[in-house]
Order: sequence, then structure tokens, then C-alpha cells
Amino acid sequence: MSKIKCRNCGKELIYNVIGDIPTFPFCSERCKLVDLGQWFDEERRIEEPTTSDQTENDDA
Repeated sequence: MSKIKCRNCGKELIYNVIGDIPTFPFCSERCKLVDLGQWFDEERRIEEPTTSDQTENDDA
């Protein structure tokens, strides 16, 4: 058995295979939709790492 915490509410999920949890890695459809809403509202985002080339261009 494996354990993971819901990425939204932190509830502990126990499973044998990922297919045991249809909303993996969330505990419920609600938590899944709350997370999606945070991405849409830009509360969550993936930022690109700043490279030295980008820094030099910003200074010019």
C-alpha cells in the first residue's frame, strides 16, 4: 500500500494502485476543481527559471 496527501486539503489517501483513486492525486472531485480554479485564477503557475541571458537583456 502507498500513501499520498490530497494536494488541496491534505487528507491522507491510501491506495494499492493509482487506479484505486479516480481523482488521483486529489481525494474528491471538489478538491480537483478547487485546484483547477486556482490555476485559472493564476494563484498557481509554473514560472520559468531566469537565465543569465534574460538578466542581461533586462538590464539593457
